[in-house]
Amino acid sequence: MAEVTLKDVRKVYKSQNEEVLAVKDLSLEIRDGEFMCFLGPSGCGKTSTLRMIVGLEEITNGEIYIGDRIVNDLTPQERNVAMSFETYALYTHLTVKENLLFPLKARGLNKSDQQRRLRKVVDMLEIKDILDRSPSSLSGGQQQRVSLGRALIRQPDVFLLDEPLSHLDVSLRISTRSRIKRLHNQLSTTMIYVTHDQLEAISLADRIAVMNFAELQQVGTREELLDRPKNIFVADFIGEPPINFVNCKLDKNDDKFVLRFKNSHYTIELPEKLEKVIKKEYIEDVILGIRPHDILFREKKGYVGLENGTVEIFEFLGEENHVTVNIGGESITVVTDAKDYFKEGEKVDLYLSQDKIHLFDPETEECLTTRYKNQGLI
Repeated sequence: MAEVTLKDVRKVYKSQNEEVLAVKDLSLEIRDGEFMCFLGPSGCGKTSTLRMIVGLEEITNGEIYIGDRIVNDLTPQERNVAMSFETYALYTHLTVKENLLFPLKARGLNKSDQQRRLRKVVDMLEIKDILDRSPSSLSGGQQQRVSLGRALIRQPDVFLLDEPLSHLDVSLRISTRSRIKRLHNQLSTTMIYVTHDQLEAISLADRIAVMNFAELQQVGTREELLDRPKNIFVADFIGEPPINFVNCKLDKNDDKFVLRFKNSHYTIELPEKLEKVIKKEYIEDVILGIRPHDILFREKKGYVGLENGTVEIFEFLGEENHVTVNIGGESITVVTDAKDYFKEGEKVDLYLSQDKIHLFDPETEECLTTRYKNQGLI
């Protein structure tokens, strides 16, 4: 096992006379034995970062350490890392067993150690019954397990996975996701996992590094990203269903600060501790953010009310329901229990958790409430 440290890592691709910045000055520490996910949309730089760590891409600037060794100029084999690819990358002319043993034979490992490692990986991944088959005869899930096995059999210090579930159907994704999590718990190997799927990242990772437009936006646990997003992008990218945003203007009503919806005269009274944020920032425009799980249809202490809403859409989803409510000209999504039922056109009141209200600066897109929470001011 080993920690991975990136210091001001930059990757620029050159195409004819054009330069494309893929990763911008990324600094990040991945702890020994940690399960870290790189999460972001296509083209954000997450796969380029993974390929630089494994040694398949040259680093334009910066330094990468695995343990206490700088590995910028080392080959993938010298770094003692292993990677499972999105496309599985199996040798089609070899059997499953031969695919698994290939990296060990290339290293010149003796036959007894080869067989010992083979048995361990085969038992771990439950692939004993397919050892003599060719990769082309396997299902997508079986090919993915063989790809994982070929990486694991090397006993790497760092195990990297690039979108390993993207070609699997829903049921196989769930089972393979659970298998990967069990593998990490068993091996305690440092794992770095690339995905664009927030559900995968949230369910698997100890911490998540959110990237966009070649930059690291925020790194943190699931709870930190949900409750203390750094900016609008992180708040919007993490969470299902997505966070509700309402563009507001700051007004005063009887010496109390209120937020007036920009699309109407509807106002919401600010809790006292959020007034501190507004007073310190002196801003007139603000974006209100509230997650669908942090809204109730019943009054409760610590919640602020929004009255006279109308149900627009009711979605029954089995374990929970999603309700879209028009209130003050804005459509707000609410998550409710499966037993709750609402008719379209029904009049309802909403109650927002005061502790979970987020305020964003529309110019910088920074989350002001997160900044003040991190400073211990609210």
